[in-house]
Amino acid sequence: MKILISTVALAGLVAGCAVQPIAPAANPQITVRCVYPTISPLAQTKELQSQGGINVSLAPGNFQCTKAGKQSKAVVSPTFGEQMEISLASGGKGQLYQLVETTITPIYTVNPDKIAFRVKINNQMPRVFRGAGTVVLYNFGGKNTSTSQQDYAELNNLIVPPRTEAEVTIYGPSFRDMPEKATLGIFLYDVVTRTDQAGNIVEKQNFEWYYNYQNQYKEDVAELVKRKEWVLR
Repeated sequence: MKILISTVALAGLVAGCAVQPIAPAANPQITVRCVYPTISPLAQTKELQSQGGINVSLAPGNFQCTKAGKQSKAVVSPTFGEQMEISLASGGKGQLYQLVETTITPIYTVNPDKIAFRVKINNQMPRVFRGAGTVVLYNFGGKNTSTSQQDYAELNNLIVPPRTEAEVTIYGPSFRDMPEKATLGIFLYDVVTRTDQAGNIVEKQNFEWYYNYQNQYKEDVAELVKRKEWVLR
């Protein structure tokens, strides 16, 4: 079993000895950056669009920056004062311990970490609407961006009874892989817009929306936390 002795605990152990513990250095301050997109519709894009018996609306998701800490550990060489401390605290058996430094680096996490849109389907058809077969495509600055079908699985699994509506979220690529600024096009292909009385598909249509896309940055100053502890080898 590993035994931990923090440098703070050592200070108490050697308080009555000639060798005084070295006070830990003040933790440095670093700048933490959060990157998230702002997405606004172009003038010619209507949020709500209707074709056949289906009304579809699209709205950008909300992105939130949350502070977190990334922890790492490393074995470091002790100073003369630290070596004296562990020698005194362990009764001359300092060689049985190694000094481990833990660093907690402040970071921002963004939720979600990829493009997200809310899709609302209003079904005015006399039969059930099924999202199965709908394909989602993202286009940044004229270049199509591939996405996994899993990113819009909620839409493919959607079932909306007649005269009702439902909302799901579709996802796209990570915005960290996208241009800093671009025109974003979103396309829903092969959306069922008309069925016959038996529920057979009679008509499918495509829907498209265009947005101004730009990355934004939020910066803050936070403390880089470092602490040391002696660990039994």
